[in-house]
Amino acid sequence: MAGTDQLRAAEPLADGTGRGGEIRRSAGSLALSGAAGVIVPLAVMAIMGRINGEVLYIRSVYMPLAFLYISLQMGFDVSNQVAAAISRGRGRVRDVVPVALSMGRVGAVIWGALTVLVMVSAPGLASLMHMRPELIGTFTAFVRWTCLASMLFLPTTLCASSLRGLGHAGSAAVIVVIGGSVEVGGVALLGYGTDLGVYSLPIAIAAGGIVSLTVGLVQVHRRGVWKARGPLVWRPEATEQLTRTGLPLAMSFVVIGASNFGLLWILGPFGPDVVSGFAAAATLESLVLVPSTAIGSATAIVMNRLRGAGRLDDVPRVLGSGMRHAVAVYAVIGLALWLGRDGIARLMTDDPRVAAETAHFLSIVGLSYGCMGVTVTAVVLIEQIGGGVIALVANIPYFGGMFVIGGVIARSQHESAGLYGTIAALNLLGILTVPLITWLFVRRMVRAPRELT
Repeated sequence: MAGTDQLRAAEPLADGTGRGGEIRRSAGSLALSGAAGVIVPLAVMAIMGRINGEVLYIRSVYMPLAFLYISLQMGFDVSNQVAAAISRGRGRVRDVVPVALSMGRVGAVIWGALTVLVMVSAPGLASLMHMRPELIGTFTAFVRWTCLASMLFLPTTLCASSLRGLGHAGSAAVIVVIGGSVEVGGVALLGYGTDLGVYSLPIAIAAGGIVSLTVGLVQVHRRGVWKARGPLVWRPEATEQLTRTGLPLAMSFVVIGASNFGLLWILGPFGPDVVSGFAAAATLESLVLVPSTAIGSATAIVMNRLRGAGRLDDVPRVLGSGMRHAVAVYAVIGLALWLGRDGIARLMTDDPRVAAETAHFLSIVGLSYGCMGVTVTAVVLIEQIGGGVIALVANIPYFGGMFVIGGVIARSQHESAGLYGTIAALNLLGILTVPLITWLFVRRMVRAPRELT
């Protein structure tokens, strides 16, 4: 059967050789998928910024809520990806679809509950962020429609993560790229061609979600994953994987989202130009970190297949290969961000005051992304090999430090530079600690392996 042959081709090499090449190939496809996932909000923000300033401001204030959905999406995405990779290593491809559908049942309940909570709390968030009274109604309606449209992310995420875990990162990237293209095109078409304004985004999200889900189902069938399925019954390992991997990861993203909300609150009194400039820089940061996420995920996929196959002795060498890739990539990225800060800021928005704030951020933080990228690679990797709680604990002082220390300095100086300097210092501190923690965790895992789900 064609599908079975394609699945067999994804087997990890028995002797563990060729790990660098496999990481590069997988990371390339993962980077394409991740870049599409980040370029979409960047493009949306750029389009909205050119519709009018109020539309961009509403989208910027919504960003912390978007992180809640990102946290939920990533929890299910990585949990299912890890489960699929381990199943592949064990030679049990038939488990992939039943486990994914079991995760989907859990996700439907959690996703629905979060949507109701956010829809109810939207007016309070607008007031907390010092939004002008005449914008609160528009913001509330925008949040509610966007949350409803975002519910389509769950089934699409399960399709893409199943394919990635099985070694079909390219097929997973197709899902994300096509859906994102529809979303960006929809925002541009509706934003410029109609009077919908900010409401063009939820409509475009819904259209992109429908298209990407359709493509995802086609890819799952074309790759033979659906044909290779076992009985579609409840699989308890779904909740075990969600608890072990997804929950700590989701909580890490909640910490990130809460931190971003706190940082926007800190910058709120400095005016909408500063808020929008920082939001643009934060969105750009997501793009900057795509290679680190891709390298970390690709390395973790290889490691999880080796874990599933019982080849733990090869795992440390895979870790070393992945981290060397991250160091090489981010030595270039950090320098490029700092040198090209003014041009990058102008690409983000045509508002000179907002662009000036984005360039101000990059002038202080840009070089430190060379350190942050390596650190994030280590965090992503440890999250996906069973160390989610450790990654969560490592994230709390970093993002808490930005909020507490950076907030105190910025508010006392009445200037955003104090916050940005704190972020740069924490980025430098991270590279001195997190990669070492990851190495120690892998070393312990090899010496005392745990039962895999």
